[in-house]
Amino acid sequence: MNESKELLTAKETAAFLGLSEITVYKMTYKKQIPFVKLGRTKRFEKSKLKEWIDKNSVDADK
Repeated sequence: MNESKELLTAKETAAFLGLSEITVYKMTYKKQIPFVKLGRTKRFEKSKLKEWIDKNSVDADK
């Protein structure tokens, strides 16, 4: 099964999450957000970000 993975830049990830690009980089430094290191650059797999959001969502009804 050949599944293409959409990799986002830090700028695209910031827009996707509604954060600043600096905040995204700080979160990678603290390993608070899933990312892939490609040489000196960091990329963010969109499907992993969605999973991370679901995992870290707080349900106010519980």
